[in-house]
Amino acid sequence: MKKSKLVLVIFAAALLGLVGCDNKEGCTDNNANNYDSEADKNSGCVFRYSSTIDISGVSTNNPNGDPWDIDGTGPDLRMNFGKSTSSGYDFSTDLLYDQSAVTLTPTSSIQFTNEEWKYQLIDDDLLSSAETIATGTFNPVTQGGSNVISITNGNVIIKFNYTVH
Repeated sequence: MKKSKLVLVIFAAALLGLVGCDNKEGCTDNNANNYDSEADKNSGCVFRYSSTIDISGVSTNNPNGDPWDIDGTGPDLRMNFGKSTSSGYDFSTDLLYDQSAVTLTPTSSIQFTNEEWKYQLIDDDLLSSAETIATGTFNPVTQGGSNVISITNGNVIIKFNYTVH
């Protein structure tokens, strides 16, 4: 009799264990665009990758009212950005001369991660020290939608465009 109760208890426990093992599939990587905190079986993660950066609203003069460049032209724009934990900037764009609104392209493909990132928009004159136009932080995974992370810094509007795959 004791043996049959023991077998019954083991069978019931095994059956309960099978029923309770309802794994929820989803993306378990919190860096992914489609992260699912309730998933316990990883599948189908997609990530945000930087494509271009649109800059607008940059004044032709610096905060002192003087032209950015000695020849009276607009700033020579470069965007530096990366993870806030880095001592410097992990990525930058090519330099575009004499611009107040422009689309900049990062020099490499960048996968955004779910952490604080920093950015620095500068007037990079190459021969003299760079002047900061705008600086700040953002989280590229939790901010934005419709494939753009939009940041307003004073009059400057920065749009980090991204693709999802």
